[in-house]
Amino acid sequence: MKKLAGALLIAFGVITSFKGAMDADEKILNLGVGSIFLGLIFLAFSGRKESLDFVLSPYISLFRKISNSLKLSNAIYIPPCVSLPNGGVFVPLHEDFDLDLGKIDDETVFITDVGREKELGILLPSFGSELLKAYEDYSEINFAGAGISVVDYASSVLRSLNLARSVTAEEDGNFLKIKVEGMKVKDCSRECEIFACPICASILLSVAKGSGELLAVRRFDVGERIEIVAEKIGGVDRWM
Repeated sequence: MKKLAGALLIAFGVITSFKGAMDADEKILNLGVGSIFLGLIFLAFSGRKESLDFVLSPYISLFRKISNSLKLSNAIYIPPCVSLPNGGVFVPLHEDFDLDLGKIDDETVFITDVGREKELGILLPSFGSELLKAYEDYSEINFAGAGISVVDYASSVLRSLNLARSVTAEEDGNFLKIKVEGMKVKDCSRECEIFACPICASILLSVAKGSGELLAVRRFDVGERIEIVAEKIGGVDRWM
């Protein structure tokens, strides 16, 4: 029943997200994205590993078409804050971007203030936020008092769910190199710099949440392992 419910939720979410994007309807797009993630949670806990690529392909294809059509820049992961209690993912139109967190909230999708060119982009719910919540519920550990790094925490939970073999991170100043070994999703590419799958997104979100800083994706290398280079670009107060 979990597998069936997950597949139906994802199918509904893909169709609804596409309609919301085409009609520029923020509520419909949010409903679709939320349905996709909820469906992924059902499948993640159903124990069927081989279904991941099958159900993620439509999701990845949809957002890649959006990114290619709009020529978007790399994603910015936003930690939870007053305006975005669950955090968010800002995909700017320009590499030289600006962002005013005081002007957006959970209902915002398209930032289209033509008077402020650098702020143009798309604000989406945090890809992987539902997985992140599932990690916390599953382990009954709170990040603030875990006593271990958020990357180690994500690694242990992803391994227990058989979604990835391991996750490690090296920090050099404001830059981080995150390595994901044994990723169960095989459809990864450089385009994940813009729209990552919920697994990689949950890792990036966990780092943003743990550090309290916005995280800009700089590079996404896909090979025997996935290597993500990201930069901490300041806390919420800097972007208010």
